[in-house]
Amino acid sequence: MLSCLRTGDDRSAYACLEALKTRFGDTNERVQGLIGMYHEATAPNDKALESYLEEYKDHIKVKPTNMVIRKRIVAIHKSLNRPNDAINELITLLDISPTDAEAWSELAELYVSQGMYSQAVYSFEEVLLVTPNAWNVRRSSSEIIISAHRSQIHARVAEVNYLAALREGGSNDKGALAEGIARSIKNYCRSIELCDDYLRGYYGLKLVSDFF
Repeated sequence: MLSCLRTGDDRSAYACLEALKTRFGDTNERVQGLIGMYHEATAPNDKALESYLEEYKDHIKVKPTNMVIRKRIVAIHKSLNRPNDAINELITLLDISPTDAEAWSELAELYVSQGMYSQAVYSFEEVLLVTPNAWNVRRSSSEIIISAHRSQIHARVAEVNYLAALREGGSNDKGALAEGIARSIKNYCRSIELCDDYLRGYYGLKLVSDFF
């Protein structure tokens, strides 16, 4: 269903959705999330998205712990270009479910988009705490490429520290610039330590090392 939505094949997506509803029922929380996702993807305008948002809010009033619907609310706020509302919804979600790594990661990226780098770093660090042993495995041709999820997060934290350092450097605070670059180097080194063929970590380390 998700692949059909991504390729614009709404008819096939609807057929997949109906099969899921038949198999699991439309009261299943994950199915409810997919129903919402389908409606959002096929919404003709922002007004329709607003109506779905109100429906989600009514649903949450009945069942506040429905994390799937809460995440759909965040998605609509992002679609409507309301990052602050999306951030507030994610904070509420994490108050209920503080071990949701996906939500912490989404919150971190929203903070980055708003230039709130210290909050973003804190959120990414929560991802590392929640998923200490997570690994992503994917196949490419005949070989298996294994990359550490933690390496990716450490590299992202390094990037955010680098952005923060550049901003501090723009304000002529050389001490803050040096401190931020040092933190970035530390995170890039950690990403390489966890996955010794992680090119993103090496490229990042080369970039930030040029400051010294």
